[in-house]
Amino acid sequence: MHLHDFWFLLISFFWTGYFVLEGFDFGVGVLTKLLARDEPERRVLLNTIGPVWDGNEVWMIAAGAATFAAFPGWYATLFSGFDLLMFAVLVCLIVRAVGFEYRAKRDGVRWKRNWEHAIFWCSLLAPLLWGLVFANVVHGVAVDRRQVYTGGPSGLFHPYALLGALTLPALFTAHGAVFVALKTVGDIRERARALALRLGALAAVPAAAFLVWTQTDRGNGRSLVAVVVALAAWGGALACTRARREGWAFTFSAATVAAASAALFLTLYPDVMPSTLDPAWSLTVTNASSSAYTLGIMTWVGAVFAPLVVGYQAWTYWVFRKRIGTRHIPPADPPGRGPAPTRIQGTAMSLAPVPDKPRVLIAGGGYVGLYTALRLLKKLRRNEATVTVVDPRSYMTYLPFLPEAAAGNVAPRNLVAPLRSVLTGAEVVTGHVISVDQADKVAHVRTAAGDELHLPFAHLVVALGSISRTFPIPGLAEHGIGMKSVEEAVSLRNHVLAQLDRADSTADEVVRRKALTFVFVGGGFAGVETVAEVEDMARDAARAYRNVSREDMRFILVEAAGRILPEMGADLGVWTMEKLQARGVEVYLETSMESCVDQHVVLANGVVADASTIVWTAGVRPHPALAHFGLPLGPRGHVDTLPTLQVRGLDQVWAAGDNAQVPDLAGEEGAWCPPNAQHAVRQAPVLADNVLAALRGRAPGEYRHRNLGAVAGLGLHKGVAILFGKVKLKGRPAWWFRRLYHGSRVPTLNRKIRVFVDWILASLLKRETVGLIELEHPRDPFTEAAAPSRSRT
Repeated sequence: MHLHDFWFLLISFFWTGYFVLEGFDFGVGVLTKLLARDEPERRVLLNTIGPVWDGNEVWMIAAGAATFAAFPGWYATLFSGFDLLMFAVLVCLIVRAVGFEYRAKRDGVRWKRNWEHAIFWCSLLAPLLWGLVFANVVHGVAVDRRQVYTGGPSGLFHPYALLGALTLPALFTAHGAVFVALKTVGDIRERARALALRLGALAAVPAAAFLVWTQTDRGNGRSLVAVVVALAAWGGALACTRARREGWAFTFSAATVAAASAALFLTLYPDVMPSTLDPAWSLTVTNASSSAYTLGIMTWVGAVFAPLVVGYQAWTYWVFRKRIGTRHIPPADPPGRGPAPTRIQGTAMSLAPVPDKPRVLIAGGGYVGLYTALRLLKKLRRNEATVTVVDPRSYMTYLPFLPEAAAGNVAPRNLVAPLRSVLTGAEVVTGHVISVDQADKVAHVRTAAGDELHLPFAHLVVALGSISRTFPIPGLAEHGIGMKSVEEAVSLRNHVLAQLDRADSTADEVVRRKALTFVFVGGGFAGVETVAEVEDMARDAARAYRNVSREDMRFILVEAAGRILPEMGADLGVWTMEKLQARGVEVYLETSMESCVDQHVVLANGVVADASTIVWTAGVRPHPALAHFGLPLGPRGHVDTLPTLQVRGLDQVWAAGDNAQVPDLAGEEGAWCPPNAQHAVRQAPVLADNVLAALRGRAPGEYRHRNLGAVAGLGLHKGVAILFGKVKLKGRPAWWFRRLYHGSRVPTLNRKIRVFVDWILASLLKRETVGLIELEHPRDPFTEAAAPSRSRT
């Protein structure tokens, strides 16, 4: 097969997909007037296509882009000859899209009625215009030897084209009725089924006439097969509709549209725009195509993006596969369910009142808070509930990237997600929950400005996360650096590079030794990844210094247990330790740090070292603010939860992540899920679904998990991973897998793109090792400049 033949086939596939998918949502748009009896039923119809209609139009965009790239001559003739028709189609698609978005923006009857008229007429006119366009493409138009359309607009309205213009709206409306019967429940489903039978019988007449005319005029053996399949499939669709087999009915209906579209393109091939003036002047896949080089490049592009279009569409339809009915549509003006936030005298303030909706209050904007809010906003119906997120920070930090941020492989701004821009449908409050009145269901919040806010709630999600777990070690509070925030990661990077500067600029061996000694306490993921990334960065940075080399540096990793990375298993833990030791990292197991007064580190095994850098990653503990929530706590301060993620004894309060003690139903009896990021990310959607179930009067589900494994980065191009407890990866494959996994888990597409761009640049360009220690005290230069000059004596 030549490349131009392949691209004709691909363009035919895109148009066929567009007609199958956009066909039924055009039909649903028409049915908003023909089928729906009242406002709830119109909302049901629009909700059946709400999640997918814009995705359906991607197929048209893909077809147009492919035509422009592969057959520029066809594209030019099509848009110059049919410019008025194409412009009218574009207007219909734009107005229809605006109607979907703006119809519910106001409550006025006239406002909604006008947009409903726009949706109806544009859904009817768009397929009519497409019928005119494609009937003319198949029939042929007045194209001269220069491949230029020489006819006028009136030449496009001949009987064959008019029959095509009648066929598509009729076929698509019946196709839409079959889809509505598949996607709905209750009385509207029965009426859709009955209407599908009537419309299907009516549409069969022009459709059959159009296909037979097409086959008689220009058909061949291949197109005849497609015509027969289309007519047989339509008969199957009507038979299955009558037998109440909606799934099969829609399958046959979609097959009818697909086979009819295939018949048109099979009839057309090898032409792409037949000439009615002289067949020799027709545009073909050969004389209208791009160069072989262009087609070759575009083939690689198509090989990447065509599966993405199909995969995204399939995923969307799978996610929104459930039936809906009027009982799933909340009333337009629901009764009030709870008081609004109240303002009291003095320092209190209030958010915008929401008297008609229950509030889901999420305390914490980390993993659980952000992902729970995202899922709730995605699944909540209009006016069903308000989502409010309270967090001291205005952003969420993706913690697994902190070691890479410390090493400079990821820009700090790219591992934080601003809550307000990500949670566009939620209320975001920057502040602390200072207490909760469980009896009255009111949370008291102190905002960043120091005001006090009182928030009533229907459901409370406790997602405060954790803080570093420390011990009363002398000197730790004064000299330790944590790794729980992006600020700490950036501070560690600047501090380490400042120590290299310090060591390079002095001849005092004591000062040099202290500056070039780095102690890391904690052999879990955070400690191992941080020491590995920092050592890797320092090794690169040392090449720029005259008086500092990697051999001058001393890295120490301290772990109280008998091995590092216990989640990886004994053999991978040993392998990782050996790799670190081969890089010059001293690893001390079954020991602890007893003191670090004046940065003089003393270990329990007798090792001592003066170190200007002491990094503490020895575990976490639940956030101490939990004590003010009035919740039952476990022996280590975690919120005691049920497998449903409800707090024990409080059905309206939920907890997950690092601050929750969640039963591990996949483990041994009495076991708890480890407080780590993997569980937090996987618990969040379960928690959100259970809150939705509670709002809708359904029973919540239990959190069960399957251990997917663990991954750890050990510096640039180095890593270790275990998948499903069996598959073990080491070195570069593990490093790639870690990046792919965590890159896919970063919230928002914007962040994913930025992170992957950072990684690509880090792979192609030399690492920049610049420390900005002045960030620790940014006002010092200005304070010095503003100080009064000392008088000279």
